[in-house]
Amino acid sequence: MTRRPHGESLLQRVYAFLFRFLGPAQLGTFTEPETRPADDAYSCPVCGFAVAEHEVRLTQGRRRMTCPGPALSAHP
Repeated sequence: MTRRPHGESLLQRVYAFLFRFLGPAQLGTFTEPETRPADDAYSCPVCGFAVAEHEVRLTQGRRRMTCPGPALSAHP
């Protein structure tokens, strides 16, 4: 039986165990372009319009998006 050092937590042991099977995160290289479509292809979950049609404002260091149309109806 191998002893673990006192500083190693349960979470660290679980991560080390899973790392053997899963390996590192699959991030790819930073020089490759993104594989997702451009932002104008995405529709807003609130109003249904394209995200490119939204107004983006910077308030207090945060980005705020304003929908151009009315909100979608609620699901029954």
